[in-house]
Amino acid sequence: MKPFPKRRIVFLALMIALQAFTGLHSASVREMDRAAQVHFDNKEYNQAIGLWLGCLEIEPDNERIQQKIELVYEIKQRKDLSYQKARLNYRIARRKLAAEEDKELELGISTGKNAIKDYVIAYRLDPKDGDMRDALEDMRRLEEDIRTAEEKLRLSRVMRERVEALKEQARTEMALAAPDYDKARDLWVKVLRYVPQDVEAIEGKRKCDLAIENRVRYERIRAAMARGIDFFERKEYAAARVEFQQVLADDRRHRDARSYLEQIDEIIEERQMYTQRLQQAEASYRSGIANVNNNRFDEARQDFETSLALIRDYKDARQRIDDLDRLKKDYDARQRALRLERINRKFQEGIIAYTRGRYRDAIDALVATLNLDRNNRQADEYLRRAREALRIEEEEEVDRNSPYYDIVNSFIVSGRSLFERGEYAESKKKWDSILRLFPHNKIAREYIIKCDMMMNPGEKDRVVAARVMEGRERMEKKDFRNALRIFNTIKSIDRNYPEIDTLIARANAGLRDAGAAELAPGERDEIERRFRTGMNLYQRGGRENIQQALGHFRWVAQRDPGNVRAVVTVNKIESELRIGVPAAERQDTLTPRQRELVNRYYYNGINHYTNNNFQKAIEEWRKVLTIDPGNVKARNNIRKVLAFMER
Repeated sequence: MKPFPKRRIVFLALMIALQAFTGLHSASVREMDRAAQVHFDNKEYNQAIGLWLGCLEIEPDNERIQQKIELVYEIKQRKDLSYQKARLNYRIARRKLAAEEDKELELGISTGKNAIKDYVIAYRLDPKDGDMRDALEDMRRLEEDIRTAEEKLRLSRVMRERVEALKEQARTEMALAAPDYDKARDLWVKVLRYVPQDVEAIEGKRKCDLAIENRVRYERIRAAMARGIDFFERKEYAAARVEFQQVLADDRRHRDARSYLEQIDEIIEERQMYTQRLQQAEASYRSGIANVNNNRFDEARQDFETSLALIRDYKDARQRIDDLDRLKKDYDARQRALRLERINRKFQEGIIAYTRGRYRDAIDALVATLNLDRNNRQADEYLRRAREALRIEEEEEVDRNSPYYDIVNSFIVSGRSLFERGEYAESKKKWDSILRLFPHNKIAREYIIKCDMMMNPGEKDRVVAARVMEGRERMEKKDFRNALRIFNTIKSIDRNYPEIDTLIARANAGLRDAGAAELAPGERDEIERRFRTGMNLYQRGGRENIQQALGHFRWVAQRDPGNVRAVVTVNKIESELRIGVPAAERQDTLTPRQRELVNRYYYNGINHYTNNNFQKAIEEWRKVLTIDPGNVKARNNIRKVLAFMER
């Protein structure tokens, strides 16, 4: 049995290793996915997100994992929206439930119930979130306030007035410098007989009990409350917080102290959030200005919109947004003008180089023209001509870099050697071999004529005259290039041949004016008139005038192909008509690396959002938009989070 080749064995080993590696990856992803699903089922979303992101590191295109991450994001977003509404309604309800008017109480009750309902929704979605635990006690107190307000609304007006009178007496007594706590306690007890759930009466009775049982402690609480309220009213919140915390240290159930602390926390939090938003708004504003200066108008719009989302009417951000369309339009117009100027300049360089026989320069310039304007038909046509002319020119003398150089050079060495030994027929065969490869090779054509003359000495004058006649015929056919080759060959054989220098000069002149038509004087005048008419129309501007001008210039270029002015002007107008109108925005195809970065930044943003790091989430999603400006999901996520932060 024939053994396997060594390379075959190595290949099989690599394939087995690759399958094992791929299988290991798949197994890892499955295990991580199962563990993440357990966390998800237990509503431990942060842990689940972390594991699923790990899965995407291994399998970036795993759509099933991507969908699970999106699901967590949607759950967290629904929780945040419900919790946000709960906190907002909680604050409104607390104010309304402290009012005396029935309508305000009714509004407070309905708003408070909505707050509790939204809180329950948020809690069920994400019970392990820290915000949910922190707000639980607030919602319990809100339930008590709602029950008190409902009892109050059930009382008749007369009964309510009587209850209010009792409460006012109790308040007055407790506000005295030396209150009678027994009397005040009796008044609060009477209130509770009418309204058993009245929060103020329950709290008042509890304070009276405390004062009766421990007068010193109560007076300390009372003094601290008075100082705290005084600091609070003077907006000295740090000092007020110290006093209210002292009250709670002596009496942890003191509702008024806790209520004041809650208000202070809200005020300080709002100030801190405002300061933070102000810093973020300024950073976005400065970024927007930098992007405008760098002509990145879409990114600038995002920056200014971020500033306005964080701080309403921030500086002149709104005005800057309104100016962006104009700035972008002006910038696009400048860029189009620069592009058209470069197209026109490169095309002119190409045409001039072509007419002067500098074909490599012509090719470079015309390729540059097509890079700027790929639909430029004139540049494409002249590029074809220049390449063909260069090909013929290169055939005249084979370059050392040519793959045929060694073959041609061996024929040249053999041909010359045979010619010098007088073996003219054999020498001619070598030169014919070169012409079969390169029909325009200069040295081969020259030696073939020499061989013909040496093989037929008496026919020298006839052979030379026949070649000269061939050159003249080619000039009549406007084939100046081949005519020039023939005349140069004749001169290399006989420098004193009559009129050879004149013929070479005429052929060179024909090359310079290549493409020029033989025109009668009247036709030349008509061409000049048409050119001036076209130029006048073009200078007037307007699409209709420019189209008419283009018609005149095309007519001139067709009748007089060597008219460089007309050819260049036709190209200029056609480029303007193609490029002068702004193209519709297009969605560039992302490279695999860009797609990888887009996915990474997008899911990083979700991870930050899940951990309540909203600013970091926005930063990641904005990275997505930098690479993929049309990414709808990232743009919508930013808008939602900014709206959430503003509230």
